[in-house]
Amino acid sequence: MFGRIVSSIGEHLNPVFIKEMRQYFQNRRMIIFMGVLLLAQFICTLFFSSAMAFNADDSSGVGFFLLIIFAGAILSVIICAVGAEQRFAEERSDKELNYAMLTTLKPSSIIWGKLEGAFVMLLCIFSMLLPFLTAAYFMRGLSAASLLITLCLLPILLLYSLAGIFAGAFGLKWISGLYFAGIFGSCLFLAVPAFEIIDDLMDRGDLGSFFWIAVLIEYKLAFLLGALLFLLALAVISPPKSNRFCAAKVYLFALPAIALLLMAPYYIAVRGSSSYPPELFYTIEFLFCVFSFGVMTLVAVCEPPVNSIRVYMKCPRGFFGRFVHFLFSSGSSGTLLLTFPVLAFSAALIPFAKLSRNDLVIFCGLICILVSFLGYAILALVLGRRTRIPPLGWLFMFEIFSNIIVWLPVVVMSGSFDKAPQPVRIASMIFSHLYCLVETFDAPSTSHITFYALGSSLCVTAALFLILLPDIIKTFRGHRYPEIEVKPPTKEMLGK
Repeated sequence: MFGRIVSSIGEHLNPVFIKEMRQYFQNRRMIIFMGVLLLAQFICTLFFSSAMAFNADDSSGVGFFLLIIFAGAILSVIICAVGAEQRFAEERSDKELNYAMLTTLKPSSIIWGKLEGAFVMLLCIFSMLLPFLTAAYFMRGLSAASLLITLCLLPILLLYSLAGIFAGAFGLKWISGLYFAGIFGSCLFLAVPAFEIIDDLMDRGDLGSFFWIAVLIEYKLAFLLGALLFLLALAVISPPKSNRFCAAKVYLFALPAIALLLMAPYYIAVRGSSSYPPELFYTIEFLFCVFSFGVMTLVAVCEPPVNSIRVYMKCPRGFFGRFVHFLFSSGSSGTLLLTFPVLAFSAALIPFAKLSRNDLVIFCGLICILVSFLGYAILALVLGRRTRIPPLGWLFMFEIFSNIIVWLPVVVMSGSFDKAPQPVRIASMIFSHLYCLVETFDAPSTSHITFYALGSSLCVTAALFLILLPDIIKTFRGHRYPEIEVKPPTKEMLGK
């Protein structure tokens, strides 16, 4: 009876999830690595227990708890994040193993199966660490509430795993290299602050309401970023001729409104409090707008200019429906037009924030960077449609040339431009994002320079957009339901 229940459950499970779990537990290196970690944890348990026996005032539980937490986090990153990225990259690079092109499963089922496998392995790893966490609790200096700090690690580790799945979906070695560098750099960057925060929380004993509010905010942010990574990974493995970027573009366009709705309860709860001024919430909303704008601009640069016939077959016949379909379907022109409302919404937040002059200069400087980045993207699209180099390559060359080769010495020696003429400084702020940051945060002495640079960058970007506008109009005119309906192939045609 029990075997029938298990077999019936197995029939309804995601086949990709079953495959992932088999690969996890059939990997000898992973089993050996986990065994070595458990042995090292056991030796550390004996060491801390003996140290506690000799010192009656020793708080060995705190140090042992931190050691277990960070060891489990490192093991989870190696097995769930890096392991998932390597397997998926190998499968995508090999045509015989790329089951995204060989199976009838939907791309969403493939991504869900891999994410479910990573989540189950995370639970498995932390369940193996439970005996050691219990041993740390029975040592001195650790409260029972401190054990709940492990809840903070789950969303971060899941994001690492989902980012690995997204990087592996490309099947390219250089993207895998960027992912490994990003994982290594972020772990080094977050290790010390995370250690200090956890240590401070354990010193309090009682975590309090602040901890639960921080955990709730962390889970919300992880959900928002995880949803975007899921949709982008879904777009990468979807068939090239399908409308694969539609879901990601809708989500990015709605992300500022979603963030505003999520922050509304916190704004109402702390309204009037001096500890949480209104500028804080407008700043957070502005950062969401900046993030949505940046990702959407990169998507526009990476997309092809013209859609396939499969996308045109779902295009409405009316003008309004056709325009909305043009905006959100896969195509660089529609995505580029979607960036303008997001940029306007981020600029519209400034009057409501009631900022001081220094803060206003910083906000205007950041908008200047966004506008100049949009100008680079438009110029990359113009050159990409007229040359063999793709727009992403042009954008990468522009950023490298303007920020590293030309202006990096200026940023390092920021005082060297103080005596330069104002037109030179304004031009430098338009073409170099790094130098714009230096001038922006040098307020209030450069406030008028920042305002002039913002106006000049708007004019330059508008001129570049007028150059690309005929191509956008031409693309929109061709974006319509085909006059001759394309019929599906018959059995006789498939037989031939």
